[in-house]
This record gives sequence, C-alpha cells and structure tokens, in this order.
Amino acid sequence: MGNNSGVRVLVIEDDADLRKLIHEYLEMEGHEVVSAADGHEGMQCQRTRPADVVVTDILMPGKEGIQTIFELRREFPATKVIAMSGGSERKDLDYLAVALQVGAATSLKKPFRLEQLARAMRELI
Repeated sequence: MGNNSGVRVLVIEDDADLRKLIHEYLEMEGHEVVSAADGHEGMQCQRTRPADVVVTDILMPGKEGIQTIFELRREFPATKVIAMSGGSERKDLDYLAVALQVGAATSLKKPFRLEQLARAMRELI
C-alpha cells in the first residue's frame, strides 16, 4: 500500500470531541475516514463500505468495543483493528488485553498522543 494512499479508516468512539480529533488527524495523515458514535453505528458503516482499519473505543454505551471487535473479526477477517481504552473502574479486568484476545491487532491506552496512533496505523498497513 505504500504511502498511506487509499486506506479507509473507521473510527468508533462515543466521545464526540475525541472522535472529531482522531477523524481530522487521520484525514490530515492522508486517510479516508468515516466515524461512528458506537458499535451499532460502526458495524452499519463497515457493512455499507468496509474500512481497511477500524479504530474503536472499548467502553461505549450501546454496543461496546469487545463485542464490536468480535463481530468485525467474524465478518471482516481482513480488517485490522486498533482498540483504545482509558481503562476501567474494575482493576481486575484489562479491557485492552481482552480486545487483543478477541482479535484486535494492537491497542492504545488513553490518553495517547496522536503520533502513537499514526505509528500504530503505519505498522498495520
């Protein structure tokens, strides 16, 4: 794929400000970006026009990220998934480890720098 051209990215994040920030940053990086507010909306987007890479939050109202990643892996096995999470109230549960177990290619712990996301994208494509 070379120079980032033609990579479609789906961003699934319930925080509108963060979703917009990631969306705009990835566009500036040269990607074609679609955004969704939760897993239900994200899966609708993915089924309509599949993305090459999905960047998804884990903890979201409605359909959360683990279930979304599980569905993505089942329906779109070639799609790479980047999971992101700010952790949880439950210290005994590592959501990012679970995300990797169900099929995420890599994970980012919030808060992360946008350069970390760019690096993760480059490693996947």
